[in-house]
Amino acid sequence: MDSKRKPIRLLAVCLAICLLPVIYLFFGVDWSVASLPRKDPVLESANSTLGFGAVIAVSHAKSSRRKDLIFAANLTGIDLTIPDQPVWTDRDLRSFRSPENSRIGKGSALAWMGHLYALKWFLSTPLSTAIILEDDVDWSIHLRRTQIPLAAAALRALLSPNTTSTYWGPLTWELLHLGHCGDFLASPYDNPSLAPYLANAPSHTYSTYHDPTLPPRSRLRPQTAEFLGALPEQTRLLHPSRWPLCTFGYAVTRASAARLLETYGTEGPGGCQAYDVRILEACRDHGWGCWSVNPELLHHVEGGSEIAGVDA
Repeated sequence: MDSKRKPIRLLAVCLAICLLPVIYLFFGVDWSVASLPRKDPVLESANSTLGFGAVIAVSHAKSSRRKDLIFAANLTGIDLTIPDQPVWTDRDLRSFRSPENSRIGKGSALAWMGHLYALKWFLSTPLSTAIILEDDVDWSIHLRRTQIPLAAAALRALLSPNTTSTYWGPLTWELLHLGHCGDFLASPYDNPSLAPYLANAPSHTYSTYHDPTLPPRSRLRPQTAEFLGALPEQTRLLHPSRWPLCTFGYAVTRASAARLLETYGTEGPGGCQAYDVRILEACRDHGWGCWSVNPELLHHVEGGSEIAGVDA
């Protein structure tokens, strides 16, 4: 009797081992995070909207990226909102473009208008904050459970160390860059070394913190690796935004969303190539209250450019 049951038990064990990846894939069980240090209460998981009022994706109805974005959100327990964009007309484009010296292509204009629509949707709700994502972004399975709690704790410690406020601190910030393609305290085309900043800046203007989920510096973008070279491995930097390239994922308040719509609701005088250029200028040149988490927590995936496709 026992000799007959032994093959059955072995078969059951093999079946259970084979099913583990399936369970992980469909139920989002994050085995590796369970082994991370859990003593600090800041490592309690963020809620399904990452501590903001909403997670809003900029995505048009025919976007081929939407399916993968929704899958990633479901896998990691993120409540994603995708407002239905209107079908933009030639008249809409003409109204958006600068009447003189327009420098923007159709694809970039449509992308910019998509961001504006997401901001309008946010302001149509009673929510106080939101994070805006582009629909080709990706993130780590550690985002909710480790990376967001650590970043939020760092910002709270800088903005209100002795008071209780919102998950992301008092809403004195305007733009919070969690997803970008590099932010530097000088032009990324110059030497981006961080060492002079750390030596001269008062400690209350930046924060460094250990993130055990951060890949080795050798796997980071070379310019980012050089910029952060003065820090220990697996250290993130939270600092005022200076050169925040790209708008993969940025958070807004009601006040800053309204300011974006008022200030950058069209291409504007003199023209501009893209929405993220205006965002960079707001932070670098016009004194907006911008903060960046470096390295970023969200980044775009490899793939063809929809903007280039439209322009072609």
